[in-house]
Amino acid sequence: MHELFANRLVTIGFTKLTPIQEAVATPLAEGASIDALAPTGTGKTLAFTWPLLPNLQPGDGEQLLILAPSQELAMQSTRVIREWATLLDLKVLALTGGANVKRQIESLKKHPEIIVGTPGRVAELVHNGKLKLARLRTLLLDEADVLLREETADQIDGIWDAINDSEVQVALFGATEVDPTVAAGLFDREFERIDRRDVPMPTSITHEFWPTANDQRTKRLRQLASRKNFQAMIFFNTTKALKTTASYLAHEHVAMATLVSGDSSSTRAKSLENFRNGKAKFLLTTDVAARGLDIADLPAVVNFDLPRNGETYTHRAGRTGRMGKAGLVLTLGNDHDLRDLKRLVKVEIATTNGQEARRHDEPRESVQTTPRSATPDVKKKRLVSSVQAFDDAAAVVEAKPTPVKKVRPGVKKVEVVSRVDRFEKEKKAKRKHSKNKGKPKSHN
Repeated sequence: MHELFANRLVTIGFTKLTPIQEAVATPLAEGASIDALAPTGTGKTLAFTWPLLPNLQPGDGEQLLILAPSQELAMQSTRVIREWATLLDLKVLALTGGANVKRQIESLKKHPEIIVGTPGRVAELVHNGKLKLARLRTLLLDEADVLLREETADQIDGIWDAINDSEVQVALFGATEVDPTVAAGLFDREFERIDRRDVPMPTSITHEFWPTANDQRTKRLRQLASRKNFQAMIFFNTTKALKTTASYLAHEHVAMATLVSGDSSSTRAKSLENFRNGKAKFLLTTDVAARGLDIADLPAVVNFDLPRNGETYTHRAGRTGRMGKAGLVLTLGNDHDLRDLKRLVKVEIATTNGQEARRHDEPRESVQTTPRSATPDVKKKRLVSSVQAFDDAAAVVEAKPTPVKKVRPGVKKVEVVSRVDRFEKEKKAKRKHSKNKGKPKSHN
């Protein structure tokens, strides 16, 4: 590791590298093309930042290109890398879709050594001749399993054609395995597999399942929103369900933000900012938008919709409990969902009604209810007590003397007619009217 990096680590109190950080350090520094795998939350961004940056030459143009599947992940990686790049006088530029392309082109004229971007925008700039990659030394794919699928794979293929240099190092990083034949065919090389997924990281993530009817899940979120010091990413399978829930929470005055792939980059950036600084209690998102996001000390993740597969559950759960810290994963659903979930993942999942998980510092409601587990004798006693209380209250009302209204002199006393008598008189009047209808009126 570079001396400046080592000194920085001592300053911030970083004492031990994670397994993936140790495993990839030498191969990356020596220029090997690798396929690195490690669980989410194990510091993969720093794992490739520390070995690669010291090999770059300040002022020598674009030498490192890092591709990410989303704007958010690209911007997140940019912030992390820039902190270390400044120590070596290296410039970092983010090229993401949705941002102002003219400003990006102007920034490219400064020839930053490190570029972090999304495949679509990078491919566009390469195709238009605005981004030159003749000096590139390393191409790195973050969340490679996502990038090497269909459309993005075609975009990366176009970028690789523009590079056209077998000497360029290619590195694949992710938590999910990439088909080796796809990667080998695209880049025309064999990759050294470095798999650290079987090395356990210290973690204290709790997995819970809350039995909840489909039409009650939004109310569950409202219940969670009342907790103090609680924040969570809420995962949905569809944007439609996300927006419906967002409308409900907005009506309930719950502070929340949404992260949807169709929104503008500025809107998405603002949502993340509000969530990170605590202004938003919930961040409602889908798997596509939130892949690889790192929210420091995130207390919980909530599966509003059951993940479609075990891999998705793993990536969602990886947003909390990062780097060995405590975290909570809540899944909402019915009995059928619980059975499916147990087939998808191999973790211990506690089933709870949500009350046991209530924080100790929360006030409980003062209304007492009869628990379902109460014995028949206990229920009978409570019922008798309730009836007795009702009878006592009725007796008190009966015992009260009926107030007598005083009538002022000269004022005619008005006879009080009960509601039943009044209705009976009205009915009789209607029948009489109906009987006499059509008869000539008497003029006596």
